[in-house]
Amino acid sequence: MKVRTRLAALVSLMVVAGCGDAPAEDPGTPPPTLEERAQAFDDPEVARIWTRMMETIAPDDGWTRARYLEFHWAVARDEGDPLVREHAWDRWDGRARVEAPADGGRMVAIFDTDDPTAGQVWMNGEELSGSEAEERLQSAYRAHINDAYWLIMPYKWEDPGVTLRYAGHQTDEEGLEWEVVELTFDAVGLTPQNMYRAFINPESGRMERWHFLSTPDATPSPSDWTEWERFGPIELAVNRRVDGNPRIFFPHLRVETEVPDGAFAPPEAEEEEGAVEL
Repeated sequence: MKVRTRLAALVSLMVVAGCGDAPAEDPGTPPPTLEERAQAFDDPEVARIWTRMMETIAPDDGWTRARYLEFHWAVARDEGDPLVREHAWDRWDGRARVEAPADGGRMVAIFDTDDPTAGQVWMNGEELSGSEAEERLQSAYRAHINDAYWLIMPYKWEDPGVTLRYAGHQTDEEGLEWEVVELTFDAVGLTPQNMYRAFINPESGRMERWHFLSTPDATPSPSDWTEWERFGPIELAVNRRVDGNPRIFFPHLRVETEVPDGAFAPPEAEEEEGAVEL
């Protein structure tokens, strides 16, 4: 199977376990400390690895403070320009905006991740309704789920329904040492039969590779998570490399502790305000 063909199959099967990431119910109550959150993991080795990873990529409780994420998810294709989908996401309130090419035009969808079919969707600036709107919103929601997991999987280990198991040390064909954590899902996400193996670099503390398996006995599809950079209060990996080449990448990334004005404006409002397209 060609690398890009294999990757396309992976993309279509991706799972996100839990998209809602609201802060503490009582704003006056301090959030749990990293040590308190680590106690929720049944496996002490997983807790150790996760704690160090969070200290490295989200110091000072960075993930809790990272309210707004803006990202462009891009996948390389055999011919032509990459496919690019543009996202804005308020993690606290569960608002999402997806802009992407569709049927030769441009789709913009704005929805609540808890109830995506109650959102709004436009094709080429014209708002849709009825079954067509519902289908487009479901498509946008699936894109949000898939693309966000490619971006923030290391931050999703705490989600309800995720089971983590320490799989020990592993040395790859190049002689690189890894600590491996296996993730499976208990009836959550769009494809709960999927599983992942997260490869943690014991020197950096970061997840720098994953193996995706569509089922537990499937052949793993590996991707290297490279070019970790700081964006606002957290670090994110810019590239997902297969056989050394970027296959999925993020040409635009922005993370803020507050939601920028106009982040979830409909396309008509953008045109009226003269905003530049992302």
